[in-house]
Amino acid sequence: MKVSLEGFVQESIAKKLDLYHVLVRQHGEIVGKFDWRENRRDNIHSASKSFLSMAIGMAIDEGILSLDEHYADIFKDKLPANPSQNLLDITIRDAIMMATGHEQFILQGYNKFNDEPIRDAYENDDWVQHALTFEVPHKPGTFWKYNNFGPYLTAVVIQERTGQRLKEWLKPRLFAPLGIKNPQWDESPMGYNIGCGGLFLSTEELSKFGQLMLNKGEWNGKQLVPAAWVEEATSNHISNVIAGRQQHPDECAGYGYFFWMGARDHAYSARGYAGQDVIVLPDQDACVVVTGHEFNTGGIMDCVWNHIVPQLKAN
Repeated sequence: MKVSLEGFVQESIAKKLDLYHVLVRQHGEIVGKFDWRENRRDNIHSASKSFLSMAIGMAIDEGILSLDEHYADIFKDKLPANPSQNLLDITIRDAIMMATGHEQFILQGYNKFNDEPIRDAYENDDWVQHALTFEVPHKPGTFWKYNNFGPYLTAVVIQERTGQRLKEWLKPRLFAPLGIKNPQWDESPMGYNIGCGGLFLSTEELSKFGQLMLNKGEWNGKQLVPAAWVEEATSNHISNVIAGRQQHPDECAGYGYFFWMGARDHAYSARGYAGQDVIVLPDQDACVVVTGHEFNTGGIMDCVWNHIVPQLKAN
Protein backbone atom coordinates (compact mmCIF):
# COMPACT_ATOMS: atom_id res chain seq x y z
CA MET A 1 0.00 0.00 0.00
CA LYS A 2 1.29 3.44 -0.92
CA VAL A 3 2.31 5.91 1.79
CA SER A 4 1.14 9.51 1.55
CA LEU A 5 3.95 11.99 2.16
CA GLU A 6 1.76 15.10 2.14
CA GLY A 7 1.75 15.44 5.93
CA PHE A 8 5.51 14.89 6.13
CA VAL A 9 6.15 17.49 3.45
CA GLN A 10 3.82 20.06 5.01
CA GLU A 11 5.31 19.68 8.50
CA SER A 12 8.86 19.84 7.15
CA ILE A 13 7.97 23.08 5.33
CA ALA A 14 6.35 24.49 8.47
CA LYS A 15 9.49 23.65 10.45
CA LYS A 16 11.64 25.14 7.67
CA LEU A 17 13.60 21.91 7.29
CA ASP A 18 16.01 22.10 4.36
CA LEU A 19 15.36 18.70 2.78
CA TYR A 20 16.20 17.30 -0.66
CA HIS A 21 14.45 13.93 -0.83
CA VAL A 22 12.37 11.46 1.15
CA LEU A 23 11.83 7.86 0.06
CA VAL A 24 9.97 5.05 1.82
CA ARG A 25 10.34 1.30 1.29
CA GLN A 26 8.13 -1.37 2.81
CA HIS A 27 8.00 -5.11 2.17
CA GLY A 28 10.74 -4.66 -0.42
CA GLU A 29 8.91 -2.07 -2.52
CA ILE A 30 9.14 1.71 -2.85
CA VAL A 31 5.82 2.92 -1.42
CA GLY A 32 6.42 6.67 -1.23
CA LYS A 33 8.79 9.24 -2.68
CA PHE A 34 9.02 13.03 -2.77
CA ASP A 35 11.78 15.17 -4.27
CA TRP A 36 12.40 18.83 -3.54
CA ARG A 37 15.08 18.84 -6.23
CA GLU A 38 16.41 16.64 -9.02
CA ASN A 39 17.54 13.28 -7.71
CA ARG A 40 21.28 12.77 -8.01
CA ARG A 41 24.15 11.33 -6.06
CA ASP A 42 25.13 13.45 -3.08
CA ASN A 43 27.72 13.11 -0.34
CA ILE A 44 26.10 11.01 2.37
CA HIS A 45 28.82 12.10 4.81
CA SER A 46 28.93 9.96 7.95
CA ALA A 47 26.23 7.58 6.73
CA SER A 48 29.27 6.19 4.88
CA LYS A 49 30.33 4.73 8.23
CA SER A 50 27.44 2.28 8.14
CA PHE A 51 28.67 0.98 4.77
CA LEU A 52 32.10 0.64 6.37
CA SER A 53 30.45 -1.30 9.19
CA MET A 54 29.21 -3.85 6.68
CA ALA A 55 32.69 -3.99 5.11
CA ILE A 56 34.14 -4.75 8.55
CA GLY A 57 31.71 -7.63 8.97
CA MET A 58 32.73 -9.03 5.58
CA ALA A 59 36.41 -8.57 6.41
CA ILE A 60 36.00 -10.46 9.69
CA ASP A 61 34.19 -13.25 7.84
CA GLU A 62 37.07 -13.46 5.35
CA GLY A 63 39.71 -13.52 8.11
CA ILE A 64 41.13 -10.11 7.21
CA LEU A 65 40.81 -8.52 10.64
CA SER A 66 39.57 -9.08 14.18
CA LEU A 67 37.68 -6.72 16.47
CA ASP A 68 40.15 -7.42 19.26
CA GLU A 69 43.18 -6.14 17.34
CA HIS A 70 44.93 -3.04 18.66
CA TYR A 71 45.70 -0.13 16.36
CA ALA A 72 49.01 0.29 18.20
CA ASP A 73 50.06 -3.16 16.97
CA ILE A 74 48.83 -2.52 13.43
CA PHE A 75 50.44 0.92 13.09
CA LYS A 76 53.57 0.47 15.22
CA ASP A 77 55.67 2.63 12.91
CA LYS A 78 53.27 5.56 13.21
CA LEU A 79 52.97 5.75 17.00
CA PRO A 80 54.18 8.88 18.81
CA ALA A 81 57.12 8.69 21.18
CA ASN A 82 56.05 7.40 24.60
CA PRO A 83 52.45 6.50 23.74
CA SER A 84 50.03 6.33 26.66
CA GLN A 85 48.66 3.01 27.85
CA ASN A 86 45.17 4.11 26.83
CA LEU A 87 46.35 4.72 23.26
CA LEU A 88 48.02 1.31 23.21
CA ASP A 89 44.83 -0.34 24.46
CA ILE A 90 42.42 0.93 21.77
CA THR A 91 40.92 -1.96 19.81
CA ILE A 92 38.93 -1.99 16.59
CA ARG A 93 35.89 -2.94 18.67
CA ASP A 94 36.31 0.18 20.83
CA ALA A 95 36.63 2.37 17.76
CA ILE A 96 33.60 1.14 15.84
CA MET A 97 31.35 2.01 18.78
CA MET A 98 33.01 5.45 19.17
CA ALA A 99 34.61 4.51 22.48
CA THR A 100 38.31 5.11 21.82
CA GLY A 101 38.63 7.23 24.96
CA HIS A 102 39.29 10.51 23.16
CA GLU A 103 37.62 13.78 24.14
CA GLN A 104 38.54 15.74 21.01
CA PHE A 105 37.14 15.65 17.50
CA ILE A 106 39.61 13.81 15.29
CA LEU A 107 39.68 14.04 11.47
CA GLN A 108 36.39 15.89 11.61
CA GLY A 109 35.61 17.74 8.39
CA TYR A 110 33.08 20.21 9.75
CA ASN A 111 31.94 21.75 13.00
CA LYS A 112 28.33 20.61 13.36
CA PHE A 113 27.38 23.68 15.33
CA ASN A 114 28.44 26.40 12.88
CA ASP A 115 28.89 24.48 9.61
CA GLU A 116 32.47 25.68 9.25
CA PRO A 117 35.32 23.48 8.04
CA ILE A 118 37.83 22.23 10.58
CA ARG A 119 41.05 22.35 8.64
CA ASP A 120 43.87 21.82 11.13
CA ALA A 121 43.53 18.04 10.94
CA TYR A 122 43.73 18.04 7.17
CA GLU A 123 47.02 19.87 6.89
CA ASN A 124 48.70 16.52 7.58
CA ASP A 125 48.99 14.14 4.65
CA ASP A 126 49.32 11.06 6.87
CA TRP A 127 46.01 11.03 8.71
CA VAL A 128 46.82 7.80 10.56
CA GLN A 129 49.95 9.25 12.09
CA HIS A 130 48.12 12.49 12.89
CA ALA A 131 45.20 10.68 14.55
CA LEU A 132 47.57 8.73 16.79
CA THR A 133 48.98 11.96 18.28
CA PHE A 134 45.79 12.86 20.17
CA GLU A 135 45.60 12.43 23.93
CA VAL A 136 43.42 9.54 25.16
CA PRO A 137 42.25 10.57 28.65
CA HIS A 138 39.65 7.82 29.12
CA LYS A 139 39.95 4.04 29.24
CA PRO A 140 38.96 2.69 25.80
CA GLY A 141 35.56 1.06 25.71
CA THR A 142 34.13 3.17 28.54
CA PHE A 143 33.58 6.68 27.14
CA TRP A 144 31.57 7.58 24.02
CA LYS A 145 32.87 10.41 21.83
CA TYR A 146 31.90 10.71 18.20
CA ASN A 147 34.91 11.22 15.94
CA ASN A 148 36.55 9.87 12.81
CA PHE A 149 39.56 8.15 14.38
CA GLY A 150 38.07 4.66 14.24
CA PRO A 151 36.41 4.68 10.84
CA TYR A 152 39.40 6.16 9.05
CA LEU A 153 41.98 3.88 10.65
CA THR A 154 39.83 0.79 10.19
CA ALA A 155 39.22 1.62 6.54
CA VAL A 156 42.99 1.92 6.08
CA VAL A 157 43.49 -1.51 7.71
CA ILE A 158 41.12 -3.16 5.24
CA GLN A 159 42.72 -1.40 2.27
CA GLU A 160 46.26 -2.25 3.35
CA ARG A 161 45.47 -5.91 3.93
CA THR A 162 43.41 -6.45 0.79
CA GLY A 163 45.65 -4.38 -1.47
CA GLN A 164 42.57 -2.61 -2.85
CA ARG A 165 40.82 0.66 -2.23
CA LEU A 166 37.73 0.10 -0.11
CA LYS A 167 35.44 1.09 -2.97
CA GLU A 168 37.02 -1.47 -5.29
CA TRP A 169 37.00 -4.20 -2.64
CA LEU A 170 33.31 -3.58 -1.99
CA LYS A 171 32.25 -3.46 -5.64
CA PRO A 172 31.77 -7.23 -6.13
CA ARG A 173 30.78 -7.81 -2.50
CA LEU A 174 28.23 -5.06 -1.95
CA PHE A 175 27.84 -2.34 -4.57
CA ALA A 176 27.39 -4.45 -7.71
CA PRO A 177 24.87 -6.85 -6.14
CA LEU A 178 22.82 -3.84 -4.99
CA GLY A 179 22.94 -2.33 -8.47
CA ILE A 180 25.11 0.59 -7.35
CA LYS A 181 27.40 1.28 -10.31
CA ASN A 182 30.74 3.07 -9.97
CA PRO A 183 30.13 4.92 -6.71
CA GLN A 184 32.38 7.84 -5.85
CA TRP A 185 34.21 7.66 -2.51
CA ASP A 186 36.52 10.48 -1.47
CA GLU A 187 40.18 9.75 -0.77
CA SER A 188 42.69 11.02 1.77
CA PRO A 189 45.99 12.61 0.69
CA MET A 190 47.55 9.14 0.97
CA GLY A 191 45.02 7.73 -1.51
CA TYR A 192 42.77 5.75 0.84
CA ASN A 193 38.97 5.84 0.61
CA ILE A 194 38.31 7.66 3.85
CA GLY A 195 35.66 5.34 5.30
CA CYS A 196 34.32 7.94 7.72
CA GLY A 197 32.48 9.90 5.00
CA GLY A 198 32.72 10.98 1.39
CA LEU A 199 30.60 8.28 -0.25
CA PHE A 200 28.23 9.69 -2.88
CA LEU A 201 24.92 7.87 -3.44
CA SER A 202 21.39 8.63 -4.56
CA THR A 203 18.33 8.36 -2.34
CA GLU A 204 17.20 5.17 -4.06
CA GLU A 205 20.65 3.62 -3.66
CA LEU A 206 20.54 4.45 0.04
CA SER A 207 17.15 2.79 0.28
CA LYS A 208 18.66 -0.41 -1.11
CA PHE A 209 21.14 -0.33 1.75
CA GLY A 210 18.23 0.06 4.16
CA GLN A 211 16.54 -2.92 2.54
CA LEU A 212 19.75 -4.94 2.91
CA MET A 213 19.67 -4.20 6.64
CA LEU A 214 16.04 -5.32 6.84
CA ASN A 215 17.05 -8.51 5.02
CA LYS A 216 19.83 -9.16 7.58
CA GLY A 217 22.48 -8.88 4.87
CA GLU A 218 20.73 -10.96 2.21
CA TRP A 219 20.03 -9.68 -1.31
CA ASN A 220 18.30 -11.60 -4.10
CA GLY A 221 18.96 -14.91 -2.41
CA LYS A 222 22.64 -14.25 -1.68
CA GLN A 223 24.02 -13.53 1.79
CA LEU A 224 26.26 -10.50 1.15
CA VAL A 225 26.95 -9.75 4.82
CA PRO A 226 26.79 -12.34 7.61
CA ALA A 227 23.37 -12.07 9.27
CA ALA A 228 24.95 -12.34 12.71
CA TRP A 229 27.11 -9.30 11.95
CA VAL A 230 24.14 -7.21 10.82
CA GLU A 231 22.40 -8.12 14.07
CA GLU A 232 25.47 -7.27 16.16
CA ALA A 233 26.29 -4.04 14.33
CA THR A 234 22.76 -2.71 14.67
CA SER A 235 22.44 -3.54 18.37
CA ASN A 236 23.06 -1.09 21.20
CA HIS A 237 26.61 -1.35 22.59
CA ILE A 238 27.15 1.91 24.46
CA SER A 239 25.30 4.94 25.80
CA ASN A 240 25.71 8.09 23.71
CA VAL A 241 24.17 10.48 26.21
CA ILE A 242 26.35 13.60 26.38
CA ALA A 243 26.52 15.12 29.85
CA GLY A 244 25.34 18.71 30.00
CA ARG A 245 23.86 18.78 26.50
CA GLN A 246 20.18 18.80 25.64
CA GLN A 247 19.58 15.96 23.19
CA HIS A 248 16.55 14.75 21.27
CA PRO A 249 15.58 11.22 22.43
CA ASP A 250 16.46 9.80 19.01
CA GLU A 251 19.98 11.26 19.28
CA CYS A 252 20.87 9.61 22.59
CA ALA A 253 19.23 6.18 22.52
CA GLY A 254 22.52 4.32 22.17
CA TYR A 255 25.11 3.47 19.54
CA GLY A 256 26.01 0.27 17.72
CA TYR A 257 28.89 -0.38 15.32
CA PHE A 258 28.60 2.82 13.25
CA PHE A 259 24.82 2.81 13.63
CA TRP A 260 22.59 5.06 15.76
CA MET A 261 19.91 3.45 17.88
CA GLY A 262 16.43 5.00 17.81
CA ALA A 263 14.23 5.72 20.80
CA ARG A 264 11.07 4.43 19.10
CA ASP A 265 9.82 1.17 17.56
CA HIS A 266 13.21 -0.61 17.72
CA ALA A 267 14.46 1.63 14.92
CA TYR A 268 18.09 2.32 14.08
CA SER A 269 19.75 4.48 11.47
CA ALA A 270 22.74 5.25 9.33
CA ARG A 271 23.21 8.96 9.85
CA GLY A 272 25.29 11.59 8.07
CA TYR A 273 26.14 15.25 8.52
CA ALA A 274 23.32 17.71 7.79
CA GLY A 275 20.41 15.32 7.57
CA GLN A 276 21.47 12.25 5.57
CA ASP A 277 19.42 9.51 7.25
CA VAL A 278 18.59 5.89 6.50
CA ILE A 279 16.04 4.98 9.16
CA VAL A 280 15.48 1.24 9.45
CA LEU A 281 12.21 0.04 11.00
CA PRO A 282 12.39 -3.75 11.41
CA ASP A 283 9.01 -3.98 13.17
CA GLN A 284 7.33 -2.47 10.11
CA ASP A 285 9.62 -4.18 7.55
CA ALA A 286 10.36 -0.70 6.25
CA CYS A 287 13.02 1.94 5.85
CA VAL A 288 12.81 5.69 5.34
CA VAL A 289 15.55 7.67 3.61
CA VAL A 290 15.77 11.42 4.12
CA THR A 291 18.47 13.64 2.64
CA GLY A 292 19.08 17.37 2.77
CA HIS A 293 21.14 20.05 4.45
CA GLU A 294 19.45 20.18 7.83
CA PHE A 295 20.87 19.99 11.35
CA ASN A 296 17.55 19.55 13.17
CA THR A 297 17.82 15.77 13.21
CA GLY A 298 15.20 15.51 15.92
CA GLY A 299 12.79 17.55 13.81
CA ILE A 300 13.31 15.18 10.88
CA MET A 301 12.71 12.15 13.11
CA ASP A 302 9.55 13.71 14.55
CA CYS A 303 8.19 14.34 11.04
CA VAL A 304 8.86 10.70 10.14
CA TRP A 305 7.09 9.40 13.24
CA ASN A 306 4.24 11.88 13.03
CA HIS A 307 3.29 11.12 9.43
CA ILE A 308 5.08 8.10 7.93
CA VAL A 309 5.43 5.49 10.68
CA PRO A 310 1.68 5.41 11.53
CA GLN A 311 0.92 4.54 7.90
CA LEU A 312 3.59 1.84 7.89
CA LYS A 313 2.09 0.33 11.02
CA ALA A 314 -1.32 0.24 9.34
CA ASN A 315 -0.03 -1.51 6.21
